Amino acid sequence: MRMSHARVRRNTDPDLTPGARAAAAAASLFFSVPLMGLLWLLINGQIAPLSDSAFLPPWALGAAIAGFAILSFAFPRLAPNVFGWLCDMLMRLARWLW
Repeated sequence: MRMSHARVRRNTDPDLTPGARAAAAAASLFFSVPLMGLLWLLINGQIAPLSDSAFLPPWALGAAIAGFAILSFAFPRLAPNVFGWLCDMLMRLARWLW
């Protein structure tokens, strides 16, 4: 009796393919660059009056943007939720400050 070794094809989610993950990471740059830039300016604006030399270095901005690209690549479905949460927090903070 011969056993058939047919390959079982798994249903792959199109959001989890390497190409889709790379596209999510690239798309996250459209959100993370302005969002992290605004947060970086806001934090530096709050720190600058306290001390002349204490501010966030520019590499911190680049690290935050790279972190969001990595987050979007690793968790393509979680990243939009994180961006939405950060935008909401930024709006609440802006209403509170001004």
